[in-house]
Amino acid sequence: MKRILHLSDPHFGAADPSIATAFLELAAAMAPDLTILSGDLTMRARRRELKAAREFVNALPQPRLVIPGNHDIPGMNQPVDRFFQGFDRYRSAICDDLEPGLKLPGVHVVSLNSSRAFGIHADWSEGRLSRRQLISLREQFQTNSAGPLRILVLHHPLLALQIPGRAVVKPLAGLMQALEDVRVDLVMCGHFHRSQLRATGLGGVWKTLISQAPTVCSTRLQGEPQGFHEFQISDDHIQATHHVFEDKSFVPAGSSAFARLENGWNEVKM
Repeated sequence: MKRILHLSDPHFGAADPSIATAFLELAAAMAPDLTILSGDLTMRARRRELKAAREFVNALPQPRLVIPGNHDIPGMNQPVDRFFQGFDRYRSAICDDLEPGLKLPGVHVVSLNSSRAFGIHADWSEGRLSRRQLISLREQFQTNSAGPLRILVLHHPLLALQIPGRAVVKPLAGLMQALEDVRVDLVMCGHFHRSQLRATGLGGVWKTLISQAPTVCSTRLQGEPQGFHEFQISDDHIQATHHVFEDKSFVPAGSSAFARLENGWNEVKM
């Protein structure tokens, strides 16, 4: 049995320190085999925000994997840093590698940086993946055929919400095809500050379990409390639990069970 914690969007600079502490205390008690943080550690990559984020990351249970989000790029009021040194502060404070990978017994994790400092599109907060990144995703997983659980981590979401102006990562169809081709088991992302857990695929050939985690400790809520996802994994079964912050502590809010069949991951009755 493996336990993996997935958290996202702490947004230091707009975070509640008491909730951050509550998460760290619970995470330490849970003693996970892996902890994954899927971006937006800060609000605007200010140095004081990155300092708080670094202290939080250093206190997370190990092994851990952390990636940046679109808020980890300096704001428009710092044009030089944004346009010419977009991730320099993040690299210096958190991790030099913007797309870290990790191999553990039975688990292979690949990450893609979906955040961009600017682009030809109107909304620069949207997530984008390049053709090169999709090729890299295929190559990294194709070279590992031993059968471990395959996890992809990115910041921007794959599952849409019925909220105007909240777009999923692009190109979604290209990414979903890659997930199907290399049989990715689990995708972990954030950005919307809303919890979603769903097994899905392009056409039924292969279903990947998508984990879109809420904000773990930010005060910038989107209709639900702070929370995180816990995965307990055993052979071809996953139990996913959504924890929410309630009355000074995190408590389970609901669980779903998934089984890996010939067509990928399918939700089953618990």
